[in-house]
Amino acid sequence: MHIVFLALLVIMFAVISILGALRAKKYKDTVITGKIRCQKFLRATAFLWGLLIPVFIMCLIGSISLADIGFRPISFNHNIWFTVVTLILSGVAFTYFVYELIASLVSNESREQNLDNDHGEMAAMLPRTKKEKWLFSLRTLSSAICEEILFRGFLLFLLQSIFPDIPLYLIILIACVIFGASHLYQGLQGVISTGLMALLFICLFLVTNSLILVMLLHFATDFSATFVLSEEQGNNSQHIHT
Repeated sequence: MHIVFLALLVIMFAVISILGALRAKKYKDTVITGKIRCQKFLRATAFLWGLLIPVFIMCLIGSISLADIGFRPISFNHNIWFTVVTLILSGVAFTYFVYELIASLVSNESREQNLDNDHGEMAAMLPRTKKEKWLFSLRTLSSAICEEILFRGFLLFLLQSIFPDIPLYLIILIACVIFGASHLYQGLQGVISTGLMALLFICLFLVTNSLILVMLLHFATDFSATFVLSEEQGNNSQHIHT
């Protein structure tokens, strides 16, 4: 039964990638208005939560508990060095994204630098107004919860259940490739960057035996972009290119 669930999950991820590519193509060289951004943030939020419906149905059918997919208290069961290195890297990443967030709030210079260095062509989809930022934050929270359940909790549970004898590093590699491929619509750079972040998320999930800190780090990663643009700066970047 688990192998059927894995096949369905991979199909879901393929659909996510295809739909993302189609949406990116649709908005290529299109003037992105505030109305379009709000609609996209709302659709993305609804889509993410909608993806959990088939997952929870599969859990019910397969007698898979919430604890099985990562809703557990934090505990440390892995090699001490793996644990320490992962926690240090996760702490550094969390600190960096919190710093980016604070810098965007207090410094126009930092805001412009972050925009040029980190967001580039995707700037047109960054939120400007208070309403957009609120909807973007909702989408960010939904992404942190739903993607971690899908790509870390449920996917890793299935992979480890179906292939118990495969080395852990191969399980990690497979999960990273799947997560990166689901972001194909962001281009090669997006696939690589999301794949690398997935590596850190997976390692943190494994060393803590829980989704709690992973969701927190994921949220910090995405939420750091919330205040990159102010309403005034928003008028300077209105096109999205892929």
